[in-house]
Amino acid sequence: MALNEIVSVVFTEEKLNEILNQEGGYQFKNYEFIGGFSAKGESYLSEVYRVRVEGEKPGSGSKKSLNLVVKALPKNIGRRKTYRSTDFFRNEISFYESIIPAFEEFQAKKKAKNPFNEYARCFASFCDGKNDYVALDDLSKYGFGSADRHDGLDYIHCRMALECLGRFHGVSLAFRDQEPEKFAELAEKVEETYYAPRHKSWYNNFQKTQILVSRDAVGKEYPGSVIEEKMLKFTEGDLYDLLADITHAKSPLSVIGHGDCWAPNFLVKYDTTSGSRIPQEIKIIDFQLTRYASLAVDISFFIYSCTTQSLREKHFDELLQAYHASCCKLLADLGSNPAIIFPYSALEEEMKKYARFGVGMGMESIPFSIMPESDAFDLDSIQGDQAVPLEEIWALKPCETKEGRLRIADMFKHATERGYLD
Repeated sequence: MALNEIVSVVFTEEKLNEILNQEGGYQFKNYEFIGGFSAKGESYLSEVYRVRVEGEKPGSGSKKSLNLVVKALPKNIGRRKTYRSTDFFRNEISFYESIIPAFEEFQAKKKAKNPFNEYARCFASFCDGKNDYVALDDLSKYGFGSADRHDGLDYIHCRMALECLGRFHGVSLAFRDQEPEKFAELAEKVEETYYAPRHKSWYNNFQKTQILVSRDAVGKEYPGSVIEEKMLKFTEGDLYDLLADITHAKSPLSVIGHGDCWAPNFLVKYDTTSGSRIPQEIKIIDFQLTRYASLAVDISFFIYSCTTQSLREKHFDELLQAYHASCCKLLADLGSNPAIIFPYSALEEEMKKYARFGVGMGMESIPFSIMPESDAFDLDSIQGDQAVPLEEIWALKPCETKEGRLRIADMFKHATERGYLD
C-alpha cells in the first residue's frame, strides 16, 4: 500500500519531498516504515507510525535521513467518533502551528540563554477533520524512550519531569507578564478538550465508573476515616462540573499547559556508560489536551498520576520546590522578575485552590496505569461508524489487589493531609 493509503491521503511522497527540501534543499528518495503501529490499548486518539525518510542533495551527493513519528486520525470511524479524535487533533495541531512558533519567537527576542525546547519538532501537519495528521521528529533516534508507568516514577524522574514542566510554564508566565495582550490572543488558540459543558454528556457516565472504583478502594483501605469522608464529599456532587470550573478559572498563574501530564508523555534519555540507567535528559510530548488553565492543574495531574505515596511522603515539598526553581530560573532568563510574578507562596496558594483537579484526573489515569496489559481495551473492536459510550469501552472495575487499591486510596490520603480537598 502507498504511504497516503496507510497514514493519510494528504501525507504523500510529495509532502516528504517538501519536508526534505526545507531541511536544506534535499530531494526525496525513499521511505520505509520502521514500526510504531499502535499496540492494543495504546494511543486512543490516533494511529501512530514511525517512518524513516531518505533524501539526497542534487549535484553534491550529500544525503539526509529523517525519522518521523506520524500521528493520524484512526481509520475506524466509530473509534474516531467515540474518542472525539478530531477535536484533539485540531487542538494539538493548533499548538504546533501557533503556540510553539510564538514561544520560540518570544524566547529568541528575549535572547534567552537557555530557552525551553524540550519537545519534539513538528515537520508538517494537516487539519480538516477527516485527514488530519502531525509529523514529528522521532525522539527515539536521539536515545529518548518511555519511563515505566506501572509502579510510579522514582524521585529523580519526577524531579526532572517537574523541572521540565516548570520551564514550559515559565514561557507562558513571562510572555503574559511582558506582552499580556498578545499572550491573551495566543491562549485563545487552544481549547478545553475534556472539561467543558459541551463535553459533559461524552464523559460524565464514564466518570461515574471512576467514582465507583475510587469509593471501593478508599472504602476497603481506609474505612470510616477522614480520608473516606473527604473522598465521599469530593465525589458526591457533580464532579464533572467541579473540574470544569477549575479548568475555566481565571488565575494570575494561568498558563498554556500540557493537559495530559502522566508518565507516557515524558520521554527520557539515559546515560548507560556506567552500566546503570541514569536519567540524563527529558522531553515532553503529546499536546492533544493542551489547555489554558492554572499551572496547578498540570502539577497536580502529574503528582497524583505518576508518584507513589512513599515518594510523596519523602519528597513532595522538594518536588514542588524543584518545579518552582526551574520555572523561576527561566522567568529570569526571559527578563521577568520571578519574585514579583511567582513567589513560592503563590505556588502553595495555587495548589490549595486547584490541586484537587489532579485527584479527579488520577481517578482515571491510575486505574489505566496499573491495568494488566491483557486487560487493555481493543480500540478497533468498535463496529460501525457511530460513537460508542465511553463507559462501554472503558469498562473500569474495582481493583482486585491491595497494591492497586492503595495507589488510588493514597492519592486521597495525600490530598486530604495537604488540605487540597477542603
